[in-house]
Amino acid sequence: MVIVITGFCLGSGPGLADDGTEQLVFIPVKGQIEPGLAEFVQRGIDRAEKIGAAGIVLEIDTPGGLIASAEEIKNAVFASRVPVVAFVSGQAKSAGVLISLAAGKIYMTPGASIGAAEPIPNTPKILASWRSELESAADANGRSTEIAAGMADRDIVIEGVKKKGELISLSAKKAVELGVADQVVRNKDAFLTTLSQEDGVHYRTVELKPGMGERMAWWIINPFVSPLLLMIGFAGIIIEVFIPGFGVPGTVGLLALGLFFAGHMMAGVSGWLAVFIFGLGVIALLLEVFVIPGFGVAGILGLGMIVWSIFLASTSAGQAMISLSVAMLGSIVLIYVLVKVMGRRGMWDRLILGMNLDTATGYVSAKKDLEKYVGKEGVTVTPLRPAGTADLAGDRVDVVTEGGFVPRGAAIKVVLVEGGRVVVRPVK
Repeated sequence: MVIVITGFCLGSGPGLADDGTEQLVFIPVKGQIEPGLAEFVQRGIDRAEKIGAAGIVLEIDTPGGLIASAEEIKNAVFASRVPVVAFVSGQAKSAGVLISLAAGKIYMTPGASIGAAEPIPNTPKILASWRSELESAADANGRSTEIAAGMADRDIVIEGVKKKGELISLSAKKAVELGVADQVVRNKDAFLTTLSQEDGVHYRTVELKPGMGERMAWWIINPFVSPLLLMIGFAGIIIEVFIPGFGVPGTVGLLALGLFFAGHMMAGVSGWLAVFIFGLGVIALLLEVFVIPGFGVAGILGLGMIVWSIFLASTSAGQAMISLSVAMLGSIVLIYVLVKVMGRRGMWDRLILGMNLDTATGYVSAKKDLEKYVGKEGVTVTPLRPAGTADLAGDRVDVVTEGGFVPRGAAIKVVLVEGGRVVVRPVK
């Protein structure tokens, strides 16, 4: 009752809203700019809109990343119904420049920097498209389009700022002087104080952080990790195709490929179509391993579907080609090393019969002196249909008739010996 009454009294008094308190959502834009991060920023903006936040802060510290992902974040910022500002606490390089320029205001700490946004690869078509993106973002917020273009294009000359062949990269102080940034703030607390004073409200910060699943997904789609997973997956499947049955290599390969697709789906890069095509490819390979002898149409079709699914799951066709090339080359090297190392240690012999059972390795057939039984008589121990066992001079010998049936206990005589074959006929 005390808790309820206290809560009622607190609730009936002046609330946070009455004090001018508003929610300010911080969204970290740190590390490589990639599809997973773009999805995370979009979800953060959506959440800020749902909770009725007064503002959004993109806390930027990035060396750059994918142009397509930066463009997605820029579009999300422009479409946001909540005002967005950028707080550059470290570096805003390459793709980070576009994200910063898209924000309504840019605040920077003394040690921060912005610029050096040359695209890679720097082809005329890509450069022209990237320049237009930077210029449009700068123009939308009243910033210098010439400075923005000079961060990406080496051929631009800006008197007193940039010579031909250089790229513009600005410190916080210089960025404010040239009108790229709005203000230099000492740290995050000073930034909040400044923003509160400018907007005339007291902000309550809401810190959005990526969850474990998102961090894992970002790690999986990393340009260095994805090819490694593909390499392990391809190597495991290729080894499994040439080994009877299904075992450890195939299991490890499928787990690696499954992790690859799961990470890309969690990061929002791919959908269920890529997984469906991949599943069909795996089914075709399993049919090749278990049902269809050798390696033919089903195996080729399966590998083709898996390659297609990787193109569907990758961030771009270029990244898919790079990942596939690295994965295939790495798989060949890995298989070669495994064959050499495991071959020397005899591990392959546990999986497949790789030895000839010849006399050089100690495998010899049993030798019997059967010629001595020619002309001998005996009694059948088992029925001969036409093969069976007979007692010849006290020895149990495997014999065969000339084609007829001889019952058990009948008298027989050896008429011919050919190698290990003893031929008998009934004695009348």
